[in-house]
Amino acid sequence: MGVGSHRCCETSDPGISYSREGTNIVPLFGDLDASPTGSLEELMLNEGIQRPPSDPFHLAADTEELVETVLPPPGRPGRSSVRFPDFGFPEKPELDKGRAVVMDADFDYYHPLQKRAQVMPMINEVQHHRPRSSDLPEPGASGATPKVRARNEVEVLTRWAVIAGKLMFSSHTLDTVSSIFVLRAMQARLEKSSRVGGWIESRARKVVSQAASLTVQVMEEDGDMYHTDWRSGQRAGALSELFTPEYVDTLMILADASAKVLALQPVLTEAQVPCRIFGDLHGQLRDLLYLFAAYGFPGGDAAGEGGMSYVFNGDFVDRGAHSLEVLGLLMALKVSMPNRVWLVRGNHEDRTMNEKYGFLEECQDRLGENIGRRTHDLFQTAFDQMPLACVVGGQILCVHGGLGDGRWDLNDLRRVRRPLGPSDLDELRWVHNILWSDPIEDDREEQFEEEELGPVFGVHESPRNEKAWLFGWDVTKTWLARNGLAMVVRSHQSKRNGLGFDLMHDERLVRVFSARDYEGHQNDGAVLLVQPRGEGESTAGEDQKDEVHGKKKTQMMSLRAQVLGSYAKAQASL
Repeated sequence: MGVGSHRCCETSDPGISYSREGTNIVPLFGDLDASPTGSLEELMLNEGIQRPPSDPFHLAADTEELVETVLPPPGRPGRSSVRFPDFGFPEKPELDKGRAVVMDADFDYYHPLQKRAQVMPMINEVQHHRPRSSDLPEPGASGATPKVRARNEVEVLTRWAVIAGKLMFSSHTLDTVSSIFVLRAMQARLEKSSRVGGWIESRARKVVSQAASLTVQVMEEDGDMYHTDWRSGQRAGALSELFTPEYVDTLMILADASAKVLALQPVLTEAQVPCRIFGDLHGQLRDLLYLFAAYGFPGGDAAGEGGMSYVFNGDFVDRGAHSLEVLGLLMALKVSMPNRVWLVRGNHEDRTMNEKYGFLEECQDRLGENIGRRTHDLFQTAFDQMPLACVVGGQILCVHGGLGDGRWDLNDLRRVRRPLGPSDLDELRWVHNILWSDPIEDDREEQFEEEELGPVFGVHESPRNEKAWLFGWDVTKTWLARNGLAMVVRSHQSKRNGLGFDLMHDERLVRVFSARDYEGHQNDGAVLLVQPRGEGESTAGEDQKDEVHGKKKTQMMSLRAQVLGSYAKAQASL
């Protein structure tokens, strides 16, 4: 899988200092958020489609003031404890009830030096919006350049495409539901046999327990540090602590067992809510443990299968100092909780990438050349069986990269056959783009000189490699409408000085990146918490019952960013 000159997992913009001056656009009809015509409104109502809400940007925009919670900082349980609670942050403000999924107006921030959680209002730097029609000149004004006219035409065409997409999804609901019903029945049968042998599962649970104890140790360390300085100079790193002194055997067993579990589960998985979504980790074990300590350890919130789900959205290895520990722990979580932990494939779960960016070298340096190569090959077998996407709560699509050109749907994805090696990914360009493509930020024209940029809509070539695409807001909105979903969560890009998350494409796409201070970017790490909210909630069983009768009851959910502060930023603020 070839890689261009653009660095993997790095955004092309130099920072997040944006201007907010309006751009002149001539609207073709009134308010772009209004319904186009009366007849169109009637058509939508007749087809059972709700009129899109006017986009009230409910997120706070102009303040960066910290708002402390009245809650105590995370506790420090004894070393025998293996549970970390989810901290109950203050009640969320009133949300826009017109959308199935909305982003909270606040986010949680954990300060790495003060070791306490705070609540912060959303700030401009993470919100990317196109100019609104209320700030634009009247038709015929001097600002109507060819580029502006093209942008307005796309606004109109996209509105029609979204409505048409919803109609198409409604008309195909019964066919789609019947196929989903069959797939879910098959999945339920497979899940009964997806558990590995009892002694292997017991070994995986021991690794998880050891990770919980190691998490306590990380929290008890004085101050903070870069991940590269943690356990530096120790060849074994944390391998013995996590996987016992026989860590080579344990890693091989977990790789083989997780490959079998992954092969029995579908290529498009489904996670229940509540759910926590992680972005790129890249071998930064200490950040992973710190995030567990700050916001909740898997299996520590509730017993059984009804607790918190966890989605790890790709790029577990390469570049970081502890890729073996990160990958081994995630596989132990998968083996011990196969229906609550979901490992979504990223572009670094790939043999070619691992040979270029360090994972193969780490395996051979730390495990020995021959055994390291063998262990690496076992991990590759598991990578080739990993799912390409996960739908959370029936409304949120999690993919590592993005939508590419958007000319595919969920049924296309369900038909993909595994294992998928590097050559298979190269042959299927749309699958390649699920791992590699990037969204275009809506306000990109305000960040750079306009003559240096193409439009923020449509599909364009990516600087990453010759097969990857960049896609605009219109692709996201149209794809979601055609597939009956509300939001896309993706990872794949870190941002210099960023908060670890961004909101764009009319609040329908969110980026999340979990590795702090990645490659010297001085970025925070983040995860996303998905929770049911408000009216319209329904259990998974209720959803299935309604779908059989052709009437889907939408589950209403909120998305909340939970951030672990950058060590570099904390040091600079002293």
